[in-house]
Amino acid sequence: MALSEFDLISRYFNQSGLAADPAQHTSVVLGIGDDCALLSIAPDQQLAVSMDVLVETVHFPAGADATLIAERALAVNLSDLAAMGARPLGFTLGLTLPRVDERWLQSFSHGLRESALRYRCPLLGGDTTRGPLQIAIQVHGLVPAGTALTRSGAKVGDDVYVSGILGRAGLALSVLQNTLPAANAGQRAELLAAYYQPQARLALGSALRGIASAAQDVSDGVLADLAHIAGRSRVGLQLEAAAIPVAPVVRALCDSSKALELALTAGDDYELVFTAAPAERAAVLAAGLSARVAVTRIGVVVPGSGVEVSTGSGELLQFAQQGFQHF
Repeated sequence: MALSEFDLISRYFNQSGLAADPAQHTSVVLGIGDDCALLSIAPDQQLAVSMDVLVETVHFPAGADATLIAERALAVNLSDLAAMGARPLGFTLGLTLPRVDERWLQSFSHGLRESALRYRCPLLGGDTTRGPLQIAIQVHGLVPAGTALTRSGAKVGDDVYVSGILGRAGLALSVLQNTLPAANAGQRAELLAAYYQPQARLALGSALRGIASAAQDVSDGVLADLAHIAGRSRVGLQLEAAAIPVAPVVRALCDSSKALELALTAGDDYELVFTAAPAERAAVLAAGLSARVAVTRIGVVVPGSGVEVSTGSGELLQFAQQGFQHF
């Protein structure tokens, strides 16, 4: 007998460790089981909300491991909360499935549960229906009122930073497409882990509240995402090519120009790019240490508009595209 929608939800999603439990999650008054979840928000907090949709063959390959798809789906959404300096409260899930595949659902819900526990972000509710495989996740987070990081606060003279190392997720696409024969097993594993299991920089985002003047996560590419900060802040950004923290595995597998291009334009790294006043340099480094992630100064905010990348000799570099284009 085929599972009904409610049987599916009960068996795979309304489970301990994944579904919100009001006894453990104090901001959740009511979780799965009614038409809406009920949340309690303290008056000194603001609710941060974001949603991403992941589509099979666009955001992950057909036939990809369902556990890894689930881990990726939640992490990329939580990265938006990190960019605002918010802490997770919970998430809702919209899932369309071409058919009920219980083995796939078991694997997917396992990955989702592990991620929900890791990030302390339980499932609040959602919907399932028949259709092409798509995963829509809406995350809810809390941030102290008036302290959220935004894209609009960068000022001329501020430093530009990025967390972590760049380019691995972009190069992972070549592994998925079987066009990177030079990579050994260890390199392939590292690249695929960066793609399927990005680390939402929640601790860093929280630590940067009151320090960073503007912030954004890296989903479409460093240049494309910094362009949002430049546009919203009405400034220009000047980056130093030699300062970009290209991942060692990317440098090992690509020539220098291709490695830099991947680091700046490929996207899917889900690191944070942000700006801060020069007086905050020590505080920025301390925030990185507290969050256990490297932060690298890669440029400066200048008068003007857009994002430029220059070499040590002052030559401006050009790239075929700034980042991933959705349409």
